[in-house]
Amino acid sequence: MDSSTNPYRISGLLAEFVDPLVEHAYREHMQSLMVRHLRVALWVWGGLILLFAVPDLQALGWGGEFFILLGCRLVQASLLFGLAFVLGSRPQWATDGRAVTSLEILGFFLFLPIYFLRPEIASFTVTVIGLMLLAMFLFVPNRLVQTLLAALVGYVLTLACVALNGRGMDIFIGATFLLSLPVVTGFFAAQQLHIVQRRQFAMFNQAEQANRELEQEVERRKLLELELSRQATTDPLTGLPNRRQYEMLFRRERERCRRQSTAISVAMADLDSFKALNDELGHDAGDLALKHVAALFQQQLREGDVVGRFGGEEFVIVLPDTGAAEAQVVVERLRSMLESTPVLLRGQPRRITATFSVSVVRDDETDIEQTLRRVDEGLYLGKRAGRNRVMEV
Repeated sequence: MDSSTNPYRISGLLAEFVDPLVEHAYREHMQSLMVRHLRVALWVWGGLILLFAVPDLQALGWGGEFFILLGCRLVQASLLFGLAFVLGSRPQWATDGRAVTSLEILGFFLFLPIYFLRPEIASFTVTVIGLMLLAMFLFVPNRLVQTLLAALVGYVLTLACVALNGRGMDIFIGATFLLSLPVVTGFFAAQQLHIVQRRQFAMFNQAEQANRELEQEVERRKLLELELSRQATTDPLTGLPNRRQYEMLFRRERERCRRQSTAISVAMADLDSFKALNDELGHDAGDLALKHVAALFQQQLREGDVVGRFGGEEFVIVLPDTGAAEAQVVVERLRSMLESTPVLLRGQPRRITATFSVSVVRDDETDIEQTLRRVDEGLYLGKRAGRNRVMEV
Protein backbone atom coordinates (compact mmCIF):
# COMPACT_ATOMS: atom_id res chain seq x y z
CA MET A 1 0.00 0.00 0.00
CA ASP A 2 1.25 3.48 -0.84
CA SER A 3 2.49 5.10 2.37
CA SER A 4 0.83 8.38 1.40
CA THR A 5 -2.60 6.71 1.38
CA ASN A 6 -2.01 4.29 4.25
CA PRO A 7 -4.28 5.38 7.14
CA TYR A 8 -2.06 3.50 9.59
CA ARG A 9 1.14 5.48 9.02
CA ILE A 10 3.03 6.08 12.28
CA SER A 11 5.16 9.11 13.08
CA GLY A 12 8.59 7.78 14.06
CA LEU A 13 9.36 10.69 16.37
CA LEU A 14 6.05 10.94 18.20
CA ALA A 15 5.25 7.20 17.93
CA GLU A 16 1.62 8.03 17.11
CA PHE A 17 -0.58 7.53 14.08
CA VAL A 18 -0.34 10.43 11.64
CA ASP A 19 -4.10 10.30 11.05
CA PRO A 20 -5.74 11.85 14.16
CA LEU A 21 -8.90 9.79 13.69
CA VAL A 22 -6.92 6.55 13.69
CA GLU A 23 -4.93 7.71 16.72
CA HIS A 24 -8.19 8.51 18.52
CA ALA A 25 -9.55 5.06 17.64
CA TYR A 26 -6.35 3.48 18.95
CA ARG A 27 -6.61 5.28 22.28
CA GLU A 28 -10.24 4.24 22.67
CA HIS A 29 -9.23 0.66 21.88
CA MET A 30 -6.47 0.78 24.52
CA GLN A 31 -8.43 2.79 27.09
CA SER A 32 -9.50 -0.01 29.45
CA LEU A 33 -6.02 -1.56 29.44
CA MET A 34 -4.34 1.80 30.04
CA VAL A 35 -6.71 2.55 32.94
CA ARG A 36 -5.79 -0.72 34.65
CA HIS A 37 -2.05 -0.23 34.16
CA LEU A 38 -2.14 3.44 35.13
CA ARG A 39 -4.06 2.71 38.33
CA VAL A 40 -1.42 0.18 39.37
CA ALA A 41 1.38 2.65 38.55
CA LEU A 42 -0.32 5.44 40.52
CA TRP A 43 -0.82 3.29 43.61
CA VAL A 44 2.77 2.05 43.51
CA TRP A 45 4.08 5.57 42.85
CA GLY A 46 2.09 7.05 45.72
CA GLY A 47 3.03 4.23 48.06
CA LEU A 48 6.75 4.63 47.38
CA ILE A 49 6.53 8.39 47.98
CA LEU A 50 4.96 7.78 51.39
CA LEU A 51 7.45 5.02 52.16
CA PHE A 52 10.37 7.44 51.76
CA ALA A 53 8.98 9.45 54.67
CA VAL A 54 10.45 6.81 56.98
CA PRO A 55 14.14 7.62 56.26
CA ASP A 56 13.21 11.32 56.35
CA LEU A 57 11.93 10.84 59.89
CA GLN A 58 15.04 8.89 60.89
CA ALA A 59 17.32 11.62 59.53
CA LEU A 60 15.38 14.75 60.56
CA GLY A 61 13.31 13.69 63.54
CA TRP A 62 10.00 15.31 64.43
CA GLY A 63 11.03 18.75 63.33
CA GLY A 64 9.86 21.43 60.94
CA GLU A 65 12.03 20.19 58.08
CA PHE A 66 10.49 16.72 58.34
CA PHE A 67 6.96 18.11 58.30
CA ILE A 68 7.73 20.17 55.20
CA LEU A 69 8.89 17.05 53.36
CA LEU A 70 6.00 15.03 54.79
CA GLY A 71 3.50 17.65 53.62
CA CYS A 72 4.94 17.55 50.09
CA ARG A 73 4.77 13.77 50.08
CA LEU A 74 1.20 13.73 51.39
CA VAL A 75 0.03 16.25 48.79
CA GLN A 76 1.65 14.33 45.97
CA ALA A 77 0.42 10.92 47.18
CA SER A 78 -3.11 12.30 47.67
CA LEU A 79 -3.16 13.61 44.11
CA LEU A 80 -1.90 10.27 42.76
CA PHE A 81 -4.43 8.23 44.73
CA GLY A 82 -7.15 10.69 43.77
CA LEU A 83 -6.38 10.31 40.08
CA ALA A 84 -6.40 6.52 40.46
CA PHE A 85 -9.89 6.81 41.98
CA VAL A 86 -11.22 9.30 39.41
CA LEU A 87 -10.12 7.11 36.48
CA GLY A 88 -13.12 4.89 37.23
CA SER A 89 -15.50 7.62 36.09
CA ARG A 90 -13.10 9.46 33.75
CA PRO A 91 -11.28 6.69 31.86
CA GLN A 92 -10.51 9.08 29.00
CA TRP A 93 -8.03 10.84 31.27
CA ALA A 94 -5.77 7.79 30.99
CA THR A 95 -5.47 8.06 27.20
CA ASP A 96 -5.51 11.86 27.05
CA GLY A 97 -2.35 12.05 29.16
CA ARG A 98 -2.67 15.61 30.37
CA ALA A 99 -3.67 14.67 33.92
CA VAL A 100 -0.75 12.23 34.30
CA THR A 101 1.71 14.69 32.79
CA SER A 102 0.53 17.45 35.12
CA LEU A 103 1.02 15.19 38.16
CA GLU A 104 4.48 14.19 36.97
CA ILE A 105 5.58 17.79 36.56
CA LEU A 106 3.99 18.79 39.88
CA GLY A 107 5.72 15.82 41.50
CA PHE A 108 9.11 17.11 40.47
CA PHE A 109 8.35 20.52 42.01
CA LEU A 110 7.16 18.87 45.23
CA PHE A 111 10.38 16.88 45.26
CA LEU A 112 12.56 20.02 45.23
CA PRO A 113 12.66 20.69 49.01
CA ILE A 114 14.57 17.48 49.65
CA TYR A 115 17.64 18.87 47.85
CA PHE A 116 17.86 21.69 50.35
CA LEU A 117 16.57 19.99 53.50
CA ARG A 118 18.66 16.84 53.09
CA PRO A 119 21.71 17.90 51.03
CA GLU A 120 23.77 15.02 52.42
CA ILE A 121 21.86 12.52 50.23
CA ALA A 122 22.06 14.56 47.01
CA SER A 123 23.78 11.74 45.12
CA PHE A 124 21.13 9.28 46.27
CA THR A 125 18.39 11.76 45.34
CA VAL A 126 19.80 12.21 41.82
CA THR A 127 19.91 8.42 41.44
CA VAL A 128 16.28 8.14 42.55
CA ILE A 129 15.30 10.85 40.08
CA GLY A 130 17.06 8.88 37.31
CA LEU A 131 15.06 5.79 38.21
CA MET A 132 11.88 7.88 38.26
CA LEU A 133 12.63 9.23 34.80
CA LEU A 134 13.14 5.73 33.44
CA ALA A 135 10.00 4.46 35.17
CA MET A 136 7.96 7.31 33.70
CA PHE A 137 8.80 6.11 30.19
CA LEU A 138 8.44 2.37 30.79
CA PHE A 139 5.84 1.86 33.54
CA VAL A 140 3.50 4.87 33.54
CA PRO A 141 1.07 4.74 30.57
CA ASN A 142 1.11 8.09 28.79
CA ARG A 143 1.63 9.64 25.39
CA LEU A 144 5.32 9.65 24.50
CA VAL A 145 5.62 13.37 23.77
CA GLN A 146 3.97 14.28 27.07
CA THR A 147 6.19 11.87 29.00
CA LEU A 148 9.21 13.45 27.33
CA LEU A 149 7.98 16.91 28.34
CA ALA A 150 7.59 15.88 31.99
CA ALA A 151 10.97 14.13 31.94
CA LEU A 152 12.72 17.21 30.57
CA VAL A 153 11.11 19.35 33.29
CA GLY A 154 12.36 16.94 35.93
CA TYR A 155 15.77 16.80 34.27
CA VAL A 156 16.17 20.61 34.26
CA LEU A 157 14.81 21.05 37.79
CA THR A 158 17.16 18.42 39.16
CA LEU A 159 20.21 19.96 37.54
CA ALA A 160 19.12 23.39 38.73
CA CYS A 161 18.90 22.10 42.30
CA VAL A 162 22.35 20.48 42.01
CA ALA A 163 23.77 23.77 40.83
CA LEU A 164 21.97 25.81 43.54
CA ASN A 165 23.31 23.47 46.21
CA GLY A 166 26.80 24.70 45.38
CA ARG A 167 28.08 21.42 44.04
CA GLY A 168 31.22 21.44 41.97
CA MET A 169 31.31 21.46 38.20
CA ASP A 170 32.42 17.83 38.11
CA ILE A 171 29.36 16.77 40.13
CA PHE A 172 27.09 18.89 37.92
CA ILE A 173 28.53 17.32 34.75
CA GLY A 174 28.25 13.86 36.30
CA ALA A 175 24.61 14.47 37.21
CA THR A 176 23.98 15.76 33.69
CA PHE A 177 25.23 12.55 32.11
CA LEU A 178 23.67 10.36 34.80
CA LEU A 179 20.22 11.84 34.21
CA SER A 180 20.63 11.93 30.43
CA LEU A 181 20.99 8.15 30.32
CA PRO A 182 17.47 7.24 31.64
CA VAL A 183 15.88 10.02 29.57
CA VAL A 184 17.47 8.89 26.30
CA THR A 185 17.17 5.17 27.06
CA GLY A 186 13.62 5.51 28.34
CA PHE A 187 12.54 7.63 25.39
CA PHE A 188 13.78 5.24 22.70
CA ALA A 189 12.57 2.15 24.57
CA ALA A 190 9.10 3.71 25.05
CA GLN A 191 9.14 4.89 21.44
CA GLN A 192 9.62 1.34 20.17
CA LEU A 193 6.96 0.05 22.55
CA HIS A 194 4.43 2.64 21.36
CA ILE A 195 5.21 1.89 17.71
CA VAL A 196 4.88 -1.88 18.22
CA GLN A 197 1.54 -1.45 20.01
CA ARG A 198 0.19 0.71 17.21
CA ARG A 199 1.40 -1.71 14.57
CA GLN A 200 -0.43 -4.49 16.38
CA PHE A 201 -3.55 -2.32 16.43
CA ALA A 202 -3.17 -1.64 12.70
CA MET A 203 -2.74 -5.36 11.98
CA PHE A 204 -5.76 -6.16 14.14
CA ASN A 205 -7.90 -3.58 12.33
CA GLN A 206 -6.72 -4.72 8.92
CA ALA A 207 -7.48 -8.33 9.84
CA GLU A 208 -10.92 -7.29 11.08
CA GLN A 209 -11.54 -5.38 7.87
CA ALA A 210 -10.37 -8.33 5.79
CA ASN A 211 -12.71 -10.62 7.74
CA ARG A 212 -15.62 -8.25 7.20
CA GLU A 213 -14.86 -8.03 3.50
CA LEU A 214 -14.59 -11.82 3.34
CA GLU A 215 -17.93 -12.20 5.14
CA GLN A 216 -19.49 -9.69 2.76
CA GLU A 217 -18.05 -11.56 -0.20
CA VAL A 218 -19.36 -14.88 1.14
CA GLU A 219 -22.77 -13.31 1.67
CA ARG A 220 -22.68 -11.79 -1.80
CA ARG A 221 -21.82 -15.18 -3.31
CA LYS A 222 -24.63 -16.83 -1.36
CA LEU A 223 -27.08 -14.25 -2.66
CA LEU A 224 -25.70 -14.74 -6.16
CA GLU A 225 -26.09 -18.50 -5.87
CA LEU A 226 -29.66 -18.04 -4.64
CA GLU A 227 -30.36 -15.69 -7.52
CA LEU A 228 -28.84 -18.09 -10.04
CA SER A 229 -30.83 -20.94 -8.51
CA ARG A 230 -33.98 -18.83 -8.66
CA GLN A 231 -33.35 -17.94 -12.27
CA ALA A 232 -32.69 -21.59 -13.12
CA THR A 233 -35.98 -22.69 -11.56
CA THR A 234 -38.25 -19.69 -12.18
CA ASP A 235 -40.06 -18.40 -15.21
CA PRO A 236 -38.63 -14.89 -15.73
CA LEU A 237 -41.93 -13.33 -16.85
CA THR A 238 -44.41 -14.60 -14.27
CA GLY A 239 -42.08 -15.56 -11.42
CA LEU A 240 -43.71 -19.00 -11.30
CA PRO A 241 -41.72 -22.25 -11.12
CA ASN A 242 -40.55 -23.29 -14.56
CA ARG A 243 -40.86 -26.78 -15.99
CA ARG A 244 -37.72 -28.09 -14.29
CA GLN A 245 -38.85 -26.82 -10.91
CA TYR A 246 -42.48 -27.94 -10.93
CA GLU A 247 -41.47 -31.40 -12.16
CA MET A 248 -39.11 -31.69 -9.18
CA LEU A 249 -41.82 -30.47 -6.81
CA PHE A 250 -44.29 -32.91 -8.32
CA ARG A 251 -41.94 -35.87 -7.73
CA ARG A 252 -41.39 -34.83 -4.13
CA GLU A 253 -45.09 -34.39 -3.41
CA ARG A 254 -45.94 -37.57 -5.32
CA GLU A 255 -43.67 -39.63 -3.09
CA ARG A 256 -44.98 -37.97 0.05
CA CYS A 257 -48.62 -38.58 -0.91
CA ARG A 258 -47.81 -42.16 -1.75
CA ARG A 259 -46.23 -42.74 1.68
CA GLN A 260 -49.24 -41.13 3.37
CA SER A 261 -51.76 -42.88 1.10
CA THR A 262 -53.33 -39.61 -0.05
CA ALA A 263 -54.31 -38.51 -3.53
CA ILE A 264 -52.57 -35.90 -5.66
CA SER A 265 -54.16 -34.11 -8.58
CA VAL A 266 -52.77 -32.23 -11.58
CA ALA A 267 -54.53 -29.56 -13.63
CA MET A 268 -53.70 -27.51 -16.69
CA ALA A 269 -55.03 -24.11 -17.71
CA ASP A 270 -54.92 -22.75 -21.25
CA LEU A 271 -55.88 -19.08 -21.73
CA ASP A 272 -58.68 -18.66 -24.26
CA SER A 273 -58.07 -16.69 -27.46
CA PHE A 274 -54.65 -15.57 -26.24
CA LYS A 275 -53.20 -15.33 -29.74
CA ALA A 276 -56.00 -12.98 -30.75
CA LEU A 277 -55.28 -10.82 -27.70
CA ASN A 278 -51.59 -10.60 -28.64
CA ASP A 279 -52.46 -9.72 -32.23
CA GLU A 280 -54.92 -7.08 -31.14
CA LEU A 281 -53.07 -5.41 -28.26
CA GLY A 282 -49.46 -6.48 -28.72
CA HIS A 283 -47.12 -8.73 -26.83
CA ASP A 284 -46.68 -6.25 -23.97
CA ALA A 285 -50.37 -6.54 -23.19
CA GLY A 286 -50.09 -10.32 -23.50
CA ASP A 287 -47.27 -10.34 -20.95
CA LEU A 288 -49.37 -8.28 -18.56
CA ALA A 289 -52.22 -10.75 -18.97
CA LEU A 290 -49.91 -13.69 -18.16
CA LYS A 291 -48.63 -11.93 -15.04
CA HIS A 292 -52.20 -11.18 -13.99
CA VAL A 293 -53.21 -14.83 -14.33
CA ALA A 294 -50.10 -16.06 -12.47
CA ALA A 295 -50.68 -13.67 -9.55
CA LEU A 296 -54.36 -14.57 -9.31
CA PHE A 297 -53.63 -18.31 -9.28
CA GLN A 298 -51.01 -17.90 -6.55
CA GLN A 299 -53.42 -15.90 -4.41
CA GLN A 300 -56.20 -18.47 -4.68
CA LEU A 301 -54.20 -21.65 -4.13
CA ARG A 302 -53.05 -23.11 -0.83
CA GLU A 303 -49.48 -22.72 0.40
CA GLY A 304 -48.61 -26.32 -0.41
CA ASP A 305 -50.07 -26.19 -3.93
CA VAL A 306 -47.80 -25.62 -6.90
CA VAL A 307 -48.56 -23.50 -9.96
CA GLY A 308 -46.01 -23.32 -12.74
CA ARG A 309 -45.79 -22.05 -16.27
CA PHE A 310 -45.92 -24.87 -18.80
CA GLY A 311 -45.14 -22.61 -21.74
CA GLY A 312 -46.85 -19.94 -23.84
CA GLU A 313 -50.27 -19.33 -22.33
CA GLU A 314 -50.49 -22.66 -20.47
CA PHE A 315 -50.11 -23.24 -16.74
CA VAL A 316 -49.68 -26.42 -14.68
CA ILE A 317 -51.24 -26.78 -11.23
CA VAL A 318 -50.21 -29.50 -8.77
CA LEU A 319 -52.63 -30.13 -5.89
CA PRO A 320 -51.15 -32.43 -3.21
CA ASP A 321 -53.46 -34.25 -0.77
CA THR A 322 -56.37 -33.51 -3.11
CA GLY A 323 -58.84 -36.05 -4.52
CA ALA A 324 -60.95 -35.76 -7.67
CA ALA A 325 -63.97 -34.01 -6.14
CA GLU A 326 -61.92 -31.50 -4.17
CA ALA A 327 -59.67 -30.81 -7.18
CA GLN A 328 -62.74 -30.11 -9.31
CA VAL A 329 -63.91 -27.53 -6.74
CA VAL A 330 -60.49 -25.85 -6.52
CA VAL A 331 -60.08 -25.57 -10.28
CA GLU A 332 -63.63 -24.33 -10.78
CA ARG A 333 -62.93 -21.61 -8.22
CA LEU A 334 -59.85 -20.58 -10.19
CA ARG A 335 -61.83 -20.47 -13.43
CA SER A 336 -64.63 -18.41 -11.89
CA MET A 337 -62.23 -15.99 -10.18
CA LEU A 338 -60.27 -15.48 -13.38
CA GLU A 339 -63.41 -14.79 -15.37
CA SER A 340 -64.69 -12.26 -12.83
CA THR A 341 -61.40 -10.40 -12.39
CA PRO A 342 -60.61 -8.30 -15.44
CA VAL A 343 -57.13 -6.89 -16.08
CA LEU A 344 -56.39 -3.38 -17.31
CA LEU A 345 -54.80 -3.56 -20.77
CA ARG A 346 -54.12 -0.47 -22.87
CA GLY A 347 -56.22 1.54 -20.44
CA GLN A 348 -59.26 -0.72 -20.80
CA PRO A 349 -60.47 -3.53 -18.52
CA ARG A 350 -60.17 -6.86 -20.32
CA ARG A 351 -61.75 -10.09 -19.18
CA ILE A 352 -59.46 -13.13 -19.38
CA THR A 353 -60.85 -16.66 -19.42
CA ALA A 354 -59.19 -20.05 -19.53
CA THR A 355 -60.07 -23.65 -20.21
CA PHE A 356 -59.04 -26.07 -17.45
CA SER A 357 -58.49 -29.81 -17.34
CA VAL A 358 -57.89 -31.72 -14.09
CA SER A 359 -57.18 -35.32 -13.15
CA VAL A 360 -56.10 -37.37 -10.17
CA VAL A 361 -52.64 -38.88 -10.68
CA ARG A 362 -52.91 -42.63 -11.20
CA ASP A 363 -50.88 -45.14 -9.23
CA ASP A 364 -48.81 -46.15 -12.25
CA GLU A 365 -47.95 -42.55 -13.14
CA THR A 366 -44.62 -41.67 -11.48
CA ASP A 367 -43.74 -38.94 -13.98
CA ILE A 368 -45.81 -35.78 -14.37
CA GLU A 369 -45.47 -36.07 -18.16
CA GLN A 370 -47.65 -39.17 -18.08
CA THR A 371 -50.40 -37.31 -16.26
CA LEU A 372 -50.07 -34.18 -18.37
CA ARG A 373 -50.61 -36.13 -21.56
CA ARG A 374 -54.03 -37.20 -20.29
CA VAL A 375 -54.82 -33.77 -18.92
CA ASP A 376 -53.85 -32.18 -22.24
CA GLU A 377 -56.44 -34.31 -23.98
CA GLY A 378 -59.03 -32.86 -21.60
CA LEU A 379 -57.92 -29.36 -22.62
CA TYR A 380 -58.45 -30.24 -26.25
CA LEU A 381 -61.95 -31.47 -25.48
CA GLY A 382 -62.68 -28.36 -23.43
CA LYS A 383 -61.62 -26.08 -26.28
CA ARG A 384 -63.84 -27.95 -28.70
CA ALA A 385 -66.72 -27.76 -26.21
CA GLY A 386 -66.61 -23.95 -26.14
CA ARG A 387 -63.73 -22.93 -23.83
CA ASN A 388 -63.95 -21.32 -20.36
CA ARG A 389 -64.80 -24.54 -18.58
CA VAL A 390 -63.30 -27.27 -16.40
CA MET A 391 -62.86 -30.75 -17.82
CA GLU A 392 -62.24 -33.75 -15.57
CA VAL A 393 -60.36 -36.66 -17.11
